[in-house]
Amino acid sequence: MYQNKRIAVIVVAAGSGRRMGGGIPKQFLQIGNEMVIEKAVAAFSNHPYIDDIFLVVRKTDLAFCKDLLIRRRGLAKIRAILAGGKERQDSVYNALSLIEELIKRNQVKPDGTKIDYVLVHDGARPFVSANAISRLIEATVTYDAAALGVPVKDTIKRVGGQWLLETLDRTTLFSMQTPQGFKFDLLLEAHKKAREDRYISTDDSALVERLGKKVYLVKGEYNNIKITTKEDLRFLPRQPESQEQQPRQREYRTGIGFDVHAFSKDRELVLGGVSIPHSSGLLGHSDADVLTHGIMDALLGACGLGDIGLHFPDTEDKFKGVSSLELLEYVKGLVETAGYKISNIDAVLIGEEPKIAPHVKEIKSNLADVLQIDQTRINIKGTTTEKMGFCGRKEGLAVMATATVYNE
Repeated sequence: MYQNKRIAVIVVAAGSGRRMGGGIPKQFLQIGNEMVIEKAVAAFSNHPYIDDIFLVVRKTDLAFCKDLLIRRRGLAKIRAILAGGKERQDSVYNALSLIEELIKRNQVKPDGTKIDYVLVHDGARPFVSANAISRLIEATVTYDAAALGVPVKDTIKRVGGQWLLETLDRTTLFSMQTPQGFKFDLLLEAHKKAREDRYISTDDSALVERLGKKVYLVKGEYNNIKITTKEDLRFLPRQPESQEQQPRQREYRTGIGFDVHAFSKDRELVLGGVSIPHSSGLLGHSDADVLTHGIMDALLGACGLGDIGLHFPDTEDKFKGVSSLELLEYVKGLVETAGYKISNIDAVLIGEEPKIAPHVKEIKSNLADVLQIDQTRINIKGTTTEKMGFCGRKEGLAVMATATVYNE
């Protein structure tokens, strides 16, 4: 809170990283022991004026970011992590719409408190300082609209084709930064008007300006850079020279997966994406592919990303009857987003029947295709419990799996 006003921030990190030339999206690049998105969100979570954080990410990154920032980092001010839209402007509007709905439902706080002001910050700006945030908020509450900016240092030219037409007076030119702050109702109105007019801008202050509202300029900081292209990486903090001269050591991590499913007469038996001839299938919300489930849990465990129950809850209809190979492909994306590659997988199917050996080749082929690794990195085998326990009584099947991943 600042002057008894509730203040929220929308952190936008839904970009695909096209200008980075592929690979890991910019918001998930490592800076020391943290990812870019971690540093950006933590700057606001640690700030005393900020009450609520709304993080907007790609739909495919929702589960990973929830696990990273809420479960592992424990950033308590995060109110919601939601999916972004096609453009940055759409992503901001999605968050504004959610806030509007929370206010209408009186769900901001039980006492009827509403969100008075909202900041918008690029998730690819990890170096924003507490001082800059404070000054921006103070100006926002005073003037209803404010934005950080720094004077341009270079000579700016207006061009036509390949010809220089005019030298602009750089004393009146500023490079705009985030966060930018606005009275909530004002920014919501500006975005709704822009959508109505089909007007697209990469800058929220421009939308407010279209309403005839002046935006107050707050002095920014040159080190509050936005990581947009590969060239921007040169501005990341350098390691000590002694560390730079040493090759980075590869880190290996291993996870364990265990899953159990009971037999069911009216189900098809699917193991590793292969339909296995048998009198009974396995009971489950998805296709109950116990082998693939065990492998997914092992991969998630290796990366510290929770388990399949966290990512694919059996309370959601969208996962009903789904192929576990589709879920495995999603898990592969989570592993890669976390900065890891798969080294190898070893899994054992536990049960009296069916015999797994005749199907191992096809199973390994399916798994290798989804995970995009060589089949030699996957080992599948079977064992029994010597007729002891539920597996020995042919009541179901169990799987134990291990997975090793590494970073580069």
